[in-house]
Amino acid sequence: MNLSLPSEDTGEIENKTYRKSLDILSDHVRKVHDAVRTLVSSFDIFLSTKAVEVRENYEKISALEEEADVLKMELIDQLMKAAPSLLYRDDFLRLVVKIDEVAELAQSISRLMTRLAENNWVPTSTLGEGLKSFGTEVLLTSERLRDVVMALSMNPKRAIQLVSEVHMLEARVDRLYQDLDFKALMEVKQYERLLVYRDLLGLLEHMVDTMEDASDDARILALNRVA
Repeated sequence: MNLSLPSEDTGEIENKTYRKSLDILSDHVRKVHDAVRTLVSSFDIFLSTKAVEVRENYEKISALEEEADVLKMELIDQLMKAAPSLLYRDDFLRLVVKIDEVAELAQSISRLMTRLAENNWVPTSTLGEGLKSFGTEVLLTSERLRDVVMALSMNPKRAIQLVSEVHMLEARVDRLYQDLDFKALMEVKQYERLLVYRDLLGLLEHMVDTMEDASDDARILALNRVA
């Protein structure tokens, strides 16, 4: 006896699963962007040596990372159980894991800043101003990645266009990173502080690289919808 669903029923189930997956993914990317925004807002606080407030922001970011993780697991669970044969399942899985990595990096960077602030290891004013400029570009890149994901359901062609903006911003961040890294080498005389500052800058640059990778995964989903 054939217990398989008619093809039209299978297609409808997959369409519903696809739409629901996009809804969860949109909630997830909003949480991750909130974590990045909170991280960037910490830069001024960090440079003002307000260690208590830096730690408070770290706790906020940790909570957002946990909430994002719950949404990630919800999406993975749905894809594995409700739609094991969904055509684009692996694309969704790669995308949500990559976006979730951004939240994890935001948490790691915030934890490092908290330790620096609590030990009064604050960069020079020149390096600090560069860090704030870096943060502005990081936040813009996060906003574009969020926009890419939000556009997947309504306007996949627009999502593809926005991916190009993510790449443009990543290139700008890469140049800023190189400039700041060199500036740190020139200005920071204490070897231990130099290592930590370079770690901080490297984590931020890696976070933006991860956003770019996520946007490429989103582009694959978008192309599947406009092909």
